[in-house]
Amino acid sequence: MDQEQPVYVLPQSKVRTIIPKTITLFVLSTIFYLGVLLNISLLELRGGQETLLKTITLILLIAIIGVGIFFSIRAARRPYLFYRDRILFGKKQIYYSNISNTSPHLDPIDGMFKTYSINLGGKFFLRHISQNIHLENYLQQLVQYAKRNRLST
Repeated sequence: MDQEQPVYVLPQSKVRTIIPKTITLFVLSTIFYLGVLLNISLLELRGGQETLLKTITLILLIAIIGVGIFFSIRAARRPYLFYRDRILFGKKQIYYSNISNTSPHLDPIDGMFKTYSINLGGKFFLRHISQNIHLENYLQQLVQYAKRNRLST
């Protein structure tokens, strides 16, 4: 059985997806590590035990950061797939006839990375879209076409 081919493939901005998540991981890991250091200092441990706990905690945090970056990179590679009647992103999908909004939204981080997002409705977002890609009119045409065809059938 042939799989339906997407009409359009919209990539995410990889830099916009990866860098903020990586920074967040580093900041939260640092706070966590400082909390562990504070707790270890309050315990009455020998020098070797204290060093072992600090080392294990640091290795664990580095592993968590590595896994977080891996998942962030994997998510950044996933494109939005536009089909004849719907948009697919991973396991989430929205039919054009269910789209209620096509207006772009910029948050402060989007401004830094020259990206934007669109809340299509129904908790479906197009995120991390480069400002070089003008998607609003294209989406409006797809929605109008889907609604016209739904009414005529």
